[in-house]
Amino acid sequence: MRGRSKGQVALEFLVYAGVFLLIAVSAYALTYFTQRGEVSFRESQMFREFGYKFQYAAIVAYRGGEGFTYDVYFPQSIDGKPYELIFQTNPGTRASTVKTVWNGTSSEFAYLYAIPYAEYLEGEGNCFRSAPGGAVSIDAERAGGRLLFTHVADGAGLPRIRIDCGGA
Repeated sequence: MRGRSKGQVALEFLVYAGVFLLIAVSAYALTYFTQRGEVSFRESQMFREFGYKFQYAAIVAYRGGEGFTYDVYFPQSIDGKPYELIFQTNPGTRASTVKTVWNGTSSEFAYLYAIPYAEYLEGEGNCFRSAPGGAVSIDAERAGGRLLFTHVADGAGLPRIRIDCGGA
């Protein structure tokens, strides 16, 4: 009978240890997935708000009229990761947009902002990437943390806004 008692104690110990381990792993998994979702949500909010800076810069340059220049300063990378800005005009829909793209910790974030309908042109500097369809694609790291928006022409045609890399 004594042998069965020791075996029963050992079995109960293993059952209790297994239950405790199951609870611990479940708590860890729940905490991990909750934190990961919160990090993604915070990054999304932060980067969405960050993009409004470039929308505002295009609006100010447009409203300033011909010859007006507006400087915008920004970090070259976010959380140590590069991002991209894409200014595009679609004559078919008579709309212009700026798109911000960044690979965050958990996923890629891309947001589109409406800007004044104008022709956005590559200016001076080496921060530009090739982009299809007349889009102006800017590598924010190579821009040196500064862009200059200049309203260069206005008149009967489409207003023209030149974007220069300030850090180049």
